Amino acid sequence: MNIMIAGRRTSMRLEPTMWDALEDIARREGLTVNGLCTLIKDRLDEQIRRRGPGGDNAEVTLTSAVRVFIAAYFRRACTEDGHVKAGHGGGDPFVGTPFDLPPLDELEHPESGTGTTASALPPAAKPIGPSETLRSALDA
Repeated sequence: MNIMIAGRRTSMRLEPTMWDALEDIARREGLTVNGLCTLIKDRLDEQIRRRGPGGDNAEVTLTSAVRVFIAAYFRRACTEDGHVKAGHGGGDPFVGTPFDLPPLDELEHPESGTGTTASALPPAAKPIGPSETLRSALDA
């Protein structure tokens, strides 16, 4: 997608979820996406200027800087209460993310008649119980 950085058009490729997150941040901060990306680019340039020439400054792209900014922005906004409300800490970190999967019983009996069936899942796939962590389920 093309965006404007300090009045100049540039191309940046992000996943749809990242674009959504960037738009959410811009809206929350009272900025446009172009304005926010300009601020990120300006901050990146200033950090490079302050560090001086060197290996640490090797070709940090605007796209990677935006991804890092998005992750850092939302990490800073995380609170214990927010994690609980989002369903985090129950052993499945994918709850509420684009990687969330429906329970296996929903896959066996899809109401719409479309979608993945349980037979399409790997043989070892099993639901993760509330007391089971994702790590222990993967190790099983």
